[in-house]
Amino acid sequence: MIGAPACIIFLLCQLTGPAASGIPKKLVGAIDGSVIFPLNLSVNLVDSIIWVFNSTTLITIQPKTGDKKALIIVTQKRNKERVNFPHEGYSLKLSRLKKNDSGIYRVEIHSSTLQDPLTQEYELRVYEYLSKPKVIIGLQDNKNGTCVTNLTCSMEHGEEDVTYSWKSQDQATNESHSGSILPISWRWEKSDMTFICMASNPISSNSSNPVFAQNLCEGAAGGLALYVILYVLLLFILLCSLALVLIILIIRRTRKKELIEEKKETDTHQETLSLPPVSEEVPEYDTISYCNRTISEEKLANTIYSTVHISPKVTKPHSLPMSSDTPRSSTCKNVV
Repeated sequence: MIGAPACIIFLLCQLTGPAASGIPKKLVGAIDGSVIFPLNLSVNLVDSIIWVFNSTTLITIQPKTGDKKALIIVTQKRNKERVNFPHEGYSLKLSRLKKNDSGIYRVEIHSSTLQDPLTQEYELRVYEYLSKPKVIIGLQDNKNGTCVTNLTCSMEHGEEDVTYSWKSQDQATNESHSGSILPISWRWEKSDMTFICMASNPISSNSSNPVFAQNLCEGAAGGLALYVILYVLLLFILLCSLALVLIILIIRRTRKKELIEEKKETDTHQETLSLPPVSEEVPEYDTISYCNRTISEEKLANTIYSTVHISPKVTKPHSLPMSSDTPRSSTCKNVV
């Protein structure tokens, strides 16, 4: 901290500015920022200067006299690093502001030459920097293609001394409205409009994201727009139904063709199985004639007889008849 300057002896002690009328001087500050309480005076034998915050003594100053240095007493330990007197004057600078620093500050100049101390008051307000405001959409009333609703602008925190205004613009005009609530009446055939909420306090300002009337009043198109949507939807359903029927017909046709081919293959296989098996041996038949003529004794000596037996494998009805008793011998074949 910087010490207070030496007092000027035999000068009239006075305050300048609003202190003479007793009107508090209003000051604003931001959280974590700083503020200066200005004090301009000429001193004649000043005994002490006292800074008071909401009836609590904040700082006591005993000005420098002769070889004696100025004495500055900060009553609260937490404020020792926050107070300062710039340019070696009596104006108070308060840093690292907090929300609870808001309130009434008073400076008192005590002098033995004055019957009552001179005072000056300050009203300090500490504000937060505003975040982006939020826009709330009210209930909508859509009739005959007209959208009627309200937009409400608000802050999630730090609403102290916040003022709201609206900026609405389209392709042709720009309009401004004050207040946190903006009434809207918009027809769907008009050009799209944009609404922006602007919030401000004594130290900062911020604006909301734009709100588009076309998105806000999607149901306002009503009539024609609704019919168009329904028409497109019905057309889409119809096309899907036709495609489904076509797919079913193709599947049935393909299945029927497959069944016919399977039936043909089954019939062909059954005909093949019904044919009689082909014998590996092809029987050969000899026709043997019976001779009733008498063979002469001369030839009997030179005659060789052969016996032909019918193969037992020949069992078909068309086989040659055989005797049940003895195999039939042939005597008509002569082999020389």
